[in-house]
Amino acid sequence: MRLRLAPTPMTPPLLAEPHAAPARSRGLPWLHRCALASLALAATTAQAGIAVPVGWDEVTRGDLSNTGTAATFVTLAVPGTSAVVGTTGRAVTGGPIDRDYFSILVPTGFQLTALTLLPGTQPLGDAGFIAMMSGSSFTVDPNSGSAAGLLGFSLYGVNDIGNDLLPTMGIPSLGSSGFDAPLPAGAYSFWVQETGVGVATYGFAFTVTAVPEPATALTLLAGLGLLAAALRRR
Repeated sequence: MRLRLAPTPMTPPLLAEPHAAPARSRGLPWLHRCALASLALAATTAQAGIAVPVGWDEVTRGDLSNTGTAATFVTLAVPGTSAVVGTTGRAVTGGPIDRDYFSILVPTGFQLTALTLLPGTQPLGDAGFIAMMSGSSFTVDPNSGSAAGLLGFSLYGVNDIGNDLLPTMGIPSLGSSGFDAPLPAGAYSFWVQETGVGVATYGFAFTVTAVPEPATALTLLAGLGLLAAALRRR
């Protein structure tokens, strides 16, 4: 997994200019276009040879919640990697935005190690937007123009496919608190959106690993201490 260590320039998503949908797609019903886009994402991921168990796929499980305080709970493989696959955007200029909200739970003894952008992700313009906060519901107002209350957020584009987004999300910006990866056990909620007209596809792979046993580090330190003592006696 490649890490993107340099911060991506960040702009509040609601200030971004909308992007027009391709002309041949505008006549399709909105839900039909979303389904086709999700299927295309799944096909692209399969062609790339990436086998990631799906925690949630909007094609088979239905639309993720559009309300932050009622975020859809997604069960992750523990330990393991699970995908969240969906679409966002809006049907017409000035129409409602299809914001997606979901939450996960990292159990005690485990940590969220990576959040990787999957092949097939296709923003409407240059970048999509994902944000996260602590807790099982997303309470930050998407229209506030501030990242206060967020752990972090990131813009992402096709050049980020295969990259772990957590290092970028963890950089404090516009009021977000920031964090150091990996993230410890706890509940986390996520917000995904694009403001352009059309259907944008996204796929994220969440990797959960066991926290290294403290006893391992203590045993190593004890061994080094004994070795140092033996050397001093020589």
